[in-house]
Amino acid sequence: MRAQGLLLLASLLALGSQLPGIVGWKKHEKSGGCPPDDGPCLQAIPNQCTMDYHCPIGKKCCSRACFLQCLPKVMVKLGRCPLDQLRCLSPIQHLCSLDKDCSGNKRCCPGACGRDCRSPVKG
Repeated sequence: MRAQGLLLLASLLALGSQLPGIVGWKKHEKSGGCPPDDGPCLQAIPNQCTMDYHCPIGKKCCSRACFLQCLPKVMVKLGRCPLDQLRCLSPIQHLCSLDKDCSGNKRCCPGACGRDCRSPVKG
């Protein structure tokens, strides 16, 4: 009887380790988003993190120029920014910095010539 109990426990533990992959949880990902990354890549700096759980409370592992760094997380609205396939011929001009700069459910999205407020796409 004891062997059956251990076998059952081992089976449940094995199944539990597979659940995040099956259900699609984003393991170790914190809520919120990262601030915009506008910095040029000036030099190779080693990553300070590789996942959100490497960062202290209130910070996320975000791309900063050429490396990953723990930065204060920012509020993001639902949906994702539409992709912009255009190429800009004029200087970059940002009309917003963060989602909170945009009215309603619009998001501050990167475009061909800089960030502007756009309606998000589902997904």
